[in-house]
Amino acid sequence: QNSFFEAAEYIPPDPIFEVTKRFNADKSPNKVNLGQGTYRDENAKPWILPSVRAAEKLIGQAGHEYLPIEGLQSFRDEATKIATCQAVSGSGSLLLIGLVLAKAKTGIENVLITDPTWSNHDLQFRSIGFNITKMPYYKDRKFDFEGVMKCLRAADHRSAVVLHACAHNPTGCDPSREQWKEIAQVIKENGIFPIIDSAYLGFNSGSYDEDAWAVRHLVDDLNLEVAVGMSFAKNMGLYGERVGLTAIVTRSEETKKTVYSLLQNAQRQTISNPPVYGARIAATVLSNPDCFKQWQQDLITMSSRIKSMRQRLYDELVRLETPGDWSHIINQTGMFGYTGISSAQIKHLEEHYHIYMAVTSRISLAGLNEHNVEYTAKSLDEVVRTIFSDCHRPGPTTRNSPAQEDHFSARLSHLDDRGLRHLDNRGIHKDTPVRFTQDLDSRDTKRILLQGSRPRKTLHSLRNGIFSFWEHHNLWFSGNPGLNCTTEGVQIRRHSSASTAIEATRTAAPARGTESPLSEVPSTVLWRSLLINAVSSRPWLLVPSLTLLLKLSRPGNPFLFNVDRNPFLRSILKQTFYKQFCAGETGVETQNTMKQLQDMGFRGTILTYAKETVFDHHTNEQIGLGVDASCKGEAQWNESIEAWRAGTVKTVELLREGDQLAVKLTGAGPSVCEAFANGTPLPQQFLDALDEISQKCKDRGAYILIDAESQHFQWGIFNVGMDLQRKFNRDGQAVLYNTYQAYLKSTSETLSEHLACALKEGFTLGVKVVRGAYMASDPRHLIHDTKQDTDNAYNKIAQGVLRQEFGGFGGSNAKPFPSAMLLLASHNKESLVAAHELHQQRTKAQLPTVPVKFAQLHGMSDEVSFSLLKLKDDAGVAPEVYKCSTWGTLAECMAYLTRRGMENRDAASRTHDEYSALKTEAWRRLAFWR
Repeated sequence: QNSFFEAAEYIPPDPIFEVTKRFNADKSPNKVNLGQGTYRDENAKPWILPSVRAAEKLIGQAGHEYLPIEGLQSFRDEATKIATCQAVSGSGSLLLIGLVLAKAKTGIENVLITDPTWSNHDLQFRSIGFNITKMPYYKDRKFDFEGVMKCLRAADHRSAVVLHACAHNPTGCDPSREQWKEIAQVIKENGIFPIIDSAYLGFNSGSYDEDAWAVRHLVDDLNLEVAVGMSFAKNMGLYGERVGLTAIVTRSEETKKTVYSLLQNAQRQTISNPPVYGARIAATVLSNPDCFKQWQQDLITMSSRIKSMRQRLYDELVRLETPGDWSHIINQTGMFGYTGISSAQIKHLEEHYHIYMAVTSRISLAGLNEHNVEYTAKSLDEVVRTIFSDCHRPGPTTRNSPAQEDHFSARLSHLDDRGLRHLDNRGIHKDTPVRFTQDLDSRDTKRILLQGSRPRKTLHSLRNGIFSFWEHHNLWFSGNPGLNCTTEGVQIRRHSSASTAIEATRTAAPARGTESPLSEVPSTVLWRSLLINAVSSRPWLLVPSLTLLLKLSRPGNPFLFNVDRNPFLRSILKQTFYKQFCAGETGVETQNTMKQLQDMGFRGTILTYAKETVFDHHTNEQIGLGVDASCKGEAQWNESIEAWRAGTVKTVELLREGDQLAVKLTGAGPSVCEAFANGTPLPQQFLDALDEISQKCKDRGAYILIDAESQHFQWGIFNVGMDLQRKFNRDGQAVLYNTYQAYLKSTSETLSEHLACALKEGFTLGVKVVRGAYMASDPRHLIHDTKQDTDNAYNKIAQGVLRQEFGGFGGSNAKPFPSAMLLLASHNKESLVAAHELHQQRTKAQLPTVPVKFAQLHGMSDEVSFSLLKLKDDAGVAPEVYKCSTWGTLAECMAYLTRRGMENRDAASRTHDEYSALKTEAWRRLAFWR
């Protein structure tokens, strides 16, 4: 007898589940699962939300009785105030919506779904009997607004449309609010019934309410009937509890009763009674004030980590100079996104690098963490370079025939300030043809021959450049191309290293003669420095400029003085003061600046996040972002602290080994500032953040410099710094440094007290010495009477620590000098050269001393910085010199820029000397080009 199932067709398993199955079977310690659809913490483990833990304790022994068909009343009431029915997660809620639409005789025949979308959208509604229409949604790695609008305009009242409220799965591409408004208007005009899949509310912005904006717009603003499928499995981490909710908004109370009865009927038809335990947890989280506040923070924690991993992956790919444009990674939102790589590349990643993702290239950003993001980026970089994508794969003739040549005419694009990625077309005719030759000799090189004249100026402008046209023409090389400029043309070699090897030869160019310390400064930086110092060295220009900067640094300015709202003002400040003193507004801009500084010979970068608070003792006001007038204490969970933590962690992620984080503790907001000022206990949330940041820096081989700030806060900052040093400055190494301002009369005594603590408690004291930058806000009586007094105090501290004789410690004193490390941050050339010479003398004589580094601010005292780099020892090793830079938005950096201006005002003689050195270098370069 034949089987009743003989005609049945085999349904292949869900590809996502198969990816997870292969991942689980993989024994590699480096394996990474980017295919999973669940949130993971920093250790790639499922995260039980603190709010859920608290709720579980509260519900206690509530019992396990059957729930009513429609589910737990308290859960339904708290989740929404309209007709609802508890469902089995997001899948169950959509199924109930489809069944109700069919039972209600709505006349709806067609359901529009996005293409691509979550596979259950098609599966659920097609199984009920609806026709499925797929709307184009994703084009050119962006949301296809035109495709969606065209499809909606063609639909009518016989149609329903399924849209994602936020965090579109799988693309991560959401409509903007303006686009949402246009979409909603077409839905209203054409009588289309909207179904909103709201599975990931809170994963976009960190706010459940913020992410539900589209639903509120449809209901509150347009008065539409709407069906909403909600899931608390994701945003509460209750995956195994399958907690969902169906909500259908109707126009009348009577209709609501009818729809409610249909929901009950559909529920009875499918599962009879929904599960109880997860519903009780969700209801408690939503109804208990403490649990709800904690849940709001849990959402911020999850969304912030996802955003952080997006940025980290993107920044790593940019740092590696991975071919192609990867900006779509940070433009996407939510937990998911498309990488855009091919199926062949996906397969290679899995087989050779143990990195798993869906065949569509969808990845879950929650699968990334600090332990695997660099590995993932490097693997992706290598795969992109070695495995041609489906749409860029050359034919066999191109790959296998050494004689085959492709000819192009390509214009050479602009050379940037760093001399990287692009060639300058100055000196080359704009239509100079470029011939690309595939040469498969033993060196596996590719050559680009410039046909035509090559003046000396051309080869000079190429000295640090590399071509960008291969990306424009989709020529993906198997290796990272470097450049060699010769009289025969330009040769691009393949390199196995992830970093670009740049090798340039300049021929027949006139000699420059003896180069000044500023010869390494790029020309655009030189001209900008000349402009800034021309203003700084002239009081009649500097004073009004500072007045304007002070005005601009205050939040809430009107349009004319608002750097965020006034585009003309923003452009001027960004191209002048901002670029002179700051590293960048984004991670990419910042890392480019850091790379530029390293290429100039600096050991590394001291990087700080711009957000801070300054207390003005003359006005008794706090100036800074996020400061309210009252500075009152905030709730147990503080959004300002979290924003500061996230920004600082992002800064840490930009650091390389040996770089340093300069951290401004007042940037954590009013509650922290108030605790510093009053000597009251700091929020535990803030202390936990400091521990996290310190550990991350230590793990990366980076250092932390706790910035000195206004004296209103400084004693509290010192105490925090010492506590952290006790914990992390062990084994003879200083991970953290306190900053000591030599212009304060109390600094020598303070340092002596800290040396005593280090000796007694056995940790290494990190000592960063500066002259000070808060003269405009600190009380005058605390500051030395004259500049010479400040200079003497600075030199006494620096040379005393280098001799290991200071404050009654070391030398002939009975107390031994404790373990210490020194960073001298100053623009005073005499002080720094004297300190360097003393350190060299004591090292050669094998006398006791301490390790020392030097630092100057980005955009200031370049002549001092490069002079130090030329002071090499007998082995040809230069001192470790750093540039300290700030990153953040233009608005966030305004307080920092104001202090830089004030520092120039208070050091007029130094500014004049710097201006003279810049002018000399500028004339030297102009003389060369004549």
